[in-house]
Amino acid sequence: MKTVKQDIDLSIIVPVYNVEEYLPVCIDSLLQQHDIRLEIILIDDGSTDRSGAIADRYAEKDNRIKVIHRKNGGASAARNAGLEFARGEYIAFVDSDDWVKEDSLCKLYREAIKYRAEVVMAALMNQQSNQVISGCYKPVPKELLYTPTCGKEGFMRMVKTWSYVSMIWNYLYRRDFLKKIQARFEEGIMYEDELWSPGVLCQAERLVVTDIEFYYYRQNKESVMFTTNLFRRLDSMFRVTGKLMEFADRFEFSGKDGELKNWWYVNTFWLYSRAFAMLRYVKNTSYSLPKHQLDRFWRDCWEMMPEPQRICRNFFNKAETDLKKYIEWCSSDWVASVGSQINVGKKLMLIYNVLPDEDLSLKIEDVPSDWVITTDRRYFQRADAVVFHLPTLYREEIEHDFDRQERQFWVSLCLESESEGSWMEDPEIRDSFDLWMTCRQDADVELQKEHPLVRLCRNVDEKRLSQKKTNYRK
Repeated sequence: MKTVKQDIDLSIIVPVYNVEEYLPVCIDSLLQQHDIRLEIILIDDGSTDRSGAIADRYAEKDNRIKVIHRKNGGASAARNAGLEFARGEYIAFVDSDDWVKEDSLCKLYREAIKYRAEVVMAALMNQQSNQVISGCYKPVPKELLYTPTCGKEGFMRMVKTWSYVSMIWNYLYRRDFLKKIQARFEEGIMYEDELWSPGVLCQAERLVVTDIEFYYYRQNKESVMFTTNLFRRLDSMFRVTGKLMEFADRFEFSGKDGELKNWWYVNTFWLYSRAFAMLRYVKNTSYSLPKHQLDRFWRDCWEMMPEPQRICRNFFNKAETDLKKYIEWCSSDWVASVGSQINVGKKLMLIYNVLPDEDLSLKIEDVPSDWVITTDRRYFQRADAVVFHLPTLYREEIEHDFDRQERQFWVSLCLESESEGSWMEDPEIRDSFDLWMTCRQDADVELQKEHPLVRLCRNVDEKRLSQKKTNYRK
């Protein structure tokens, strides 16, 4: 049967959302791909900045660029829209705040044609260090390079050597293959790469791994991964791991794909360990932990091969430890019964984030009788005073927009060594707080006559009384 030549060699799908600062660099890099017939599909996903206008301006100058404007639906929905529109023989995905190396897509396309591959994997470049990186920073085994293999075998070998790369933009995909397996991105979640990549790879009959330097990844602090609500990130991770476990049910440990199932479990339990590690930042008992299948390890471990079982056990133990710590926090003196205490009229102080050792170093019986102190952020709206440890606040996972409540006191707490030469000196930051407290880093709390938080309760009372007197005089 004669093969019909495609009019377009490569379709590049680029979801675009509020990236006016980075979009021109991304598009310009895609236009620096020569000797290849390509189309660049820019999906403006409801941008509220100038991103859509920038995309349109480029499209007016170059007919290879197509722009689709749509209501905001997230990166997965945008990519699905791009898949429906794409007409190229192969498809690449590029994030709009990243860029690619000149002519690298041409090289990848030539390798795809040479080996008649359904999926082609490239090397990964880090914008900050300009170094080639991949997966967990392990190199792909040399014997795997430029040697066509089935996707299942390639996936297993890369997971075994910690060189597996889940990011979707690190691959080229034959469009007919994606259509055949009805590949679509799960919408409404994050970490969609972790779900898409193993499923697609393990259905490919011909995978080719290359060492072609290709993609420059920018760690944009304004990107969704850095700004999205922690709860949504956790829910997405558990949804992804759940779907991966469902996919694993296609295989049997005792069947022909038994080894694949073993290493599929390794990848999935690694994700579970990441998910439960996030729980350390969930200082909010209003959060309902999603259903999960962590117990699949001890239910299935007896069927597993020794090496993947050992690795999964380590991930399982880590996840179980983090879960236990979360449960212990939920039932601690600083969380349990707080609601009943404020219901009887006690004043509430929320310690939003604690010092690095995560220990209040305060005995519950030392708290003033008319106060209750908690680390549970579910009471953010009801707290009379909120204490922030500013030096570590930027590393915390923020659950809301810090809408300050009326008559709520905000207090900054830091160590002596942290009080100078930092972003805390910003006047706008300083003006946000009613009180600033500095503690000696080398102080032995047990020898102090009064714990700083106990003293703070009195300071807040005094300041509130002072404000009442001022208002009365007015």
